[in-house]
Amino acid sequence: MEDPSQTLVAGTYHRGLETIDPDSGRMSAYVPVTTSTSANNPIMKLIFDHAGNLWAATYGGIGKFNPETGNFITFTPDPQDSIQYQAIAEDPDGTMWVGGQTGLHHFDPGSKQFTLLRHRPDDPRSLSDNRVNSIHIDADGGMWVGTQNGLDKFDRKSGTFEVYTEREGLGGNVVSCILEDRRGALWMSTNNGLSRFDRTLNQFENYSAFDGLPGPDMTGWGACYQSPRGEMFFGGFSGATAFYPERITHNGFVPNIALTDFRIAGVSIPPGRKSLLENAITLSSSVEIPHTQNDFSIEFSALGFFDPESNRYRYRLIELDGNWHKVTSDQRLASYTTLPVGSYTFEVQGATSHGRWSEPARLGIRILPAWYQTQTFRALCLLGMLAVLWSSYLLRIRSLQHRFGVVLEAGLAERTRIARELHDTLLQSLHGLMFRFQAARNMLPLRPGEAMDALDGAIARTEQAIAESRDAIKDLRGTPAASKDIAELVTQMGRELGGSREAHNGSPAFSVTVEGRQRILSSTAQDEVSRIAHELLLNAFRHAEARRIEAEIRYGRHSLRVRFRDDGKGIDPEVLKLGGRPGHWGLPGMRERAQRLGAQLDFWSEAGAGTEVQLTIPAIVAYGKSPGGARLGMIRGWWRNREQ
Repeated sequence: MEDPSQTLVAGTYHRGLETIDPDSGRMSAYVPVTTSTSANNPIMKLIFDHAGNLWAATYGGIGKFNPETGNFITFTPDPQDSIQYQAIAEDPDGTMWVGGQTGLHHFDPGSKQFTLLRHRPDDPRSLSDNRVNSIHIDADGGMWVGTQNGLDKFDRKSGTFEVYTEREGLGGNVVSCILEDRRGALWMSTNNGLSRFDRTLNQFENYSAFDGLPGPDMTGWGACYQSPRGEMFFGGFSGATAFYPERITHNGFVPNIALTDFRIAGVSIPPGRKSLLENAITLSSSVEIPHTQNDFSIEFSALGFFDPESNRYRYRLIELDGNWHKVTSDQRLASYTTLPVGSYTFEVQGATSHGRWSEPARLGIRILPAWYQTQTFRALCLLGMLAVLWSSYLLRIRSLQHRFGVVLEAGLAERTRIARELHDTLLQSLHGLMFRFQAARNMLPLRPGEAMDALDGAIARTEQAIAESRDAIKDLRGTPAASKDIAELVTQMGRELGGSREAHNGSPAFSVTVEGRQRILSSTAQDEVSRIAHELLLNAFRHAEARRIEAEIRYGRHSLRVRFRDDGKGIDPEVLKLGGRPGHWGLPGMRERAQRLGAQLDFWSEAGAGTEVQLTIPAIVAYGKSPGGARLGMIRGWWRNREQ
């Protein structure tokens, strides 16, 4: 580069700064070097700042040249560790930006302080790569950084980067050197040709060997230069090129696109009456493919003969591809395999090397379903499932009706047994008393003494008959009126038992809680629930030695739940395991009643920790007939309750 005195200065790899004689091509020392600790550091980039000071990016740090001594004053973020820089640029505020293998570094010559900016994998707004190849300050003061993974635009206010890669149109992700033409466009060498970036349109235009470049890879050594006349020079691994940006013109021709071949499993499909294609693929707007032949390819071509090798293409399957697939002229084939059943639209566009994209050529593709994937088959399966569910529902209803009938028959048999027992005990006793009183009446006039003895015997027999009647009535007393609410019955039972002399250690506190909308129970359910409730409360008041007894009645949509709790001494776990004490029929009797009702009776108890009992009855049994629309939900709820 030229210094302010128009002397051509070169940075060398091991000999510091030298000047070049344009006429002879001979090189000599820029200034005599007395002692130089930095002369052996390879100099990778030179710039003159706004004040005419010479700065260098070296493999030992950032150096400021001292013309009096011929040495560089070297600065590094860590004085104990040298760092390799290969790119340098001056910010409009007079600070320096340098880059190398460890990110982008900002150096303030006044404070001698460094600020480091690096790539963070979890932050898409950070530097795209820590390997910085070039730094460019554009005419508007904006800063651009070329890295091994894209072109980065730096935002000084937020300290973040906007990254441009091949996805945004960049020719290649490796950006080596950046220049700016007289129109403000950026030119950069990449690993895939040269790229021109229009900062106004935020758009890339790429150039390759088809446009005259020596090869694809124009990276290497950061070699680029712009002459005072505007001519640009780029050098890379593929060679060197020179051009005037304003003299480059583009062909405005936009070629039409045609589909030229359709293949199934790599075999071209000819048109015909018995073929998948009735007409040639060029004239076809759609095609239907069996699901067994969903491995297909589509070939296309641009209808233009001017430099066809430089044409570009892009294609997509709209329902499958999120982005366009960009290909060159030697890749004019789109292939798809194992696509799901359905309808798709294929689109392809073409363009010259720097022209605009053509209108897309389209092909509708429908992959036909197998017989078991058709809507008709699915509808039949759905109808079959509904039929099975309906049949299961009807069978369950019949089963519940049968069980309910069994419960009714059991209740009738119980009443028949009681009637027979009354007949065999109470009525027979009354008949015997009638005969005794008749005999005493006959003896009274003539034998008053014997008559008195007969009356005493009749009185004793009467007391026995009363005891027998009391026992029979006690069995029937638990049957409530069909219209009485179960909560009211339980409350009445607790009040009577709490006021009796049979409750030990004083009367425990008793409460009844009702949840849900109260409903009238069926006569059978009310009968069995009241008998089970009476037995549970009787045991709690007499034997539990509890301070508090609670009853909870929950009217649910799918079931009726009756729960009793006490804080008494509890039930021996062995008794619960055996199902009751020998000679006692309380627990077995309650379980039998619950089983006849189709209900579930659960006990939870530990010695000294109280007892909890829950009776769960299906709604269809507890409430009698339910609306037809709610039956299925009740059955499902009943089954869930039985599984818990």
